[in-house]
This record gives sequence, structure tokens and C-alpha cells, in this order.
Amino acid sequence: MKKRILSIFLSALLILTLLAPAAIAEDRPWPTREFVTGERIPLRKALALEAFCVRDAIADGNVFTDSVLVLHKGEIVYERHARGWDAETRHQMYSVTKSVLSALVGVAIADGKIQSVEQKVIEFFDDLTIPAGQEAKNGITIEHLLRQTSGLPGDGDRESEAVEWWAAEDSGKACFLFPQMAAPGERFAYSSAAGMQTLSALLAIAVGGDLFDYAKSKLFGPLGMTSVTWDAADDGVYYGGFGFSMSPRDMARLGYLYLNHGKWDGVQIIPAEYVAATPPPAGMNYGYLFWGFSDKEGYENAYGANGAFGQRIWILPGQDAVIVRTGSAGPLTTAVRNGAQRNDLVLWLFMNVVYPFVPLKGVPLHYFMETLGT
Repeated sequence: MKKRILSIFLSALLILTLLAPAAIAEDRPWPTREFVTGERIPLRKALALEAFCVRDAIADGNVFTDSVLVLHKGEIVYERHARGWDAETRHQMYSVTKSVLSALVGVAIADGKIQSVEQKVIEFFDDLTIPAGQEAKNGITIEHLLRQTSGLPGDGDRESEAVEWWAAEDSGKACFLFPQMAAPGERFAYSSAAGMQTLSALLAIAVGGDLFDYAKSKLFGPLGMTSVTWDAADDGVYYGGFGFSMSPRDMARLGYLYLNHGKWDGVQIIPAEYVAATPPPAGMNYGYLFWGFSDKEGYENAYGANGAFGQRIWILPGQDAVIVRTGSAGPLTTAVRNGAQRNDLVLWLFMNVVYPFVPLKGVPLHYFMETLGT
């Protein structure tokens, strides 16, 4: 949590030096296929941006920036990719997946598949019996899942590691049946497993089919997002807390959709009121699976999608801008991963010295090891 707060603070410092406040332009380019290249930002601002990315990366456990992109007034004004990466290279998103899932909740509401965020989760698992002593689960709403206040175990709770839910016959139900830690709405507990896999399974039930196919039809396709991939648990339910990959430019497209209040080239893909409810409420730093990062004048509604190893989509309505950054943990972690897969001692050292500090509890260890540093 301290790292997240530091990252939020540093983000605010960056934005204050990068872009001046600007009104949303009425005549806007729509990069469904191609992006428009605008006037490049001055060198001093580019250097400030790159320096910030290093500072933010350190706060998130690495210093390797793979890509940086700035979209201002719908035009690319800065873009840089490290060796081995380019504008269309897919990048593991880690927890940015949660924000994609939030967008799909909005799409499903617009499509009439979900009534509202106040709908009870149990309504979608109508053949499920709540165990005695867990009656609080009956009160969990979709909004509780979106705000990470469901009362289900968070990544820091030992209970989140007690079940191999990813190998369960029904991963969504297995996660929903995790021990209830608190009444819905009582506490914030960031979850990559219990809450998010429940939400992913719920969405699949709501749309009545393959969630990825639905997403490509209703969200990714209309935006021109062609790089996307999404990993799934053993039962075929797509991971809700991680597992999504996309290119920096597709990240920018998703951010641009939110910058434009859920509308894309005249079509309302996500309800405007849902997008308006997404930034964290006053006094909080977490909204509908997005993080807030500034309460300074002109930046009150700035927020973003964050993922491990420095995956970022920052949305700045007051500056008419989207900033994208991708990162990885670099060659060292690749060596650790490969060594741990071959050597029991390295694996023991990794599990007991490194892994306890990794902000990915609730993620299957085998999956984390496979994607470590990418």
C-alpha cells in the first residue's frame, strides 16, 4: 500500500509539470485504426516524463520502462519504445485486467445484460447455497466487487491463498465461497482472486456466453483494439484480476474511451454515468477498479489503471490527455524465474525471500512464474 501511495504522489508531481489544463475538444480524431500524430511535446517535458517513469517504476519494484505514450487532444504527442518493444507489441497487463473487467461491466449495463451495479451477486449464482455463517454474502452487490469492499478475502489475507481456485471445477463459485472476512461495504481489501474471479464469472453468466468473444464484439472491436489476449483458469473462466495482454496503443484507446465519457465516435459504448462514477470518491484513492492519484485543483478527476511492474493508463480529463506506460522487471527476474524452475534451492529462496514482497498474492504461482518480468 505504501508503494501505491508513493506512486500516486509521484504521478501528481509528473502531471503538474507535463500538461496544462485544457478543455475537451469537440472535433476529435478517433484512432479506431490509425492514430493522428500531433506536435511533439518539448524535450524538457519528455525528459520529465521519462524521469517520472523511472521513479514510479522504483515505487513499483523495477526500473525498466518498455513503452511510454502520451495522447493529447486525441493525438500522439510523445511515443517511445525500448529495444525489443514497439507500438503493437503485446504486454502483460497484470492488474490493469481489473480495469478492463470494470469497463466490461459498464458495457454489459449499456447492453441490458446487467440491470445496475446495485444488483446482488447471488442473483447470478442462483444454484448456489450459501454456507451457514456466511449469510453476509447475500448482500454483496456488483458495486461492492467494483470497489473491492465485498468482504471477501483480499490479497493480504491468508485465506486468499488457501484454495487452488484456478483449478476448481467452477472458479467463480469457488472464489465467491471464500470465507467472508467482513460485512459488505465495511472494509477495503484489494483482491486479485476472490472478488475478481467472482466478477469475471458473473459477467460470463450475464452475457450468456464466452466473455472474451463478447468483449471483442462490444468493446475491443469498436475501438479497433486488435492486439488483445486474455488467459483463463482451468474451467475456461477468464482471469478477472490479471491475465490480460495488449499493446501500448490499445491501452491508449481504452483510456481515450474513458476520457470521452464512454463514447466512441458518436456511439455510447459505456454509459456516461458509469464512467462518471469510476474515479474514486472524495477522500478515497480507489474507484471502480481504477486508482485515483491527485486532489489538486484541475486534477480532481484524474485516475488510472495500474498493474504490477509499472503498467499504467492515466486518464486526465482536465488536460484532455491519456498517458500510457508499460514496464517489466527486467533480466534479473527472468534469471530468477528460470533458476527457480530448475533448482530447488533457488525456488526456496524465491518463495521465502522474494515472493512475500511481490504484490500479486492470489495469483497462481505457476502463472506468476511464467509471466514474471514480461
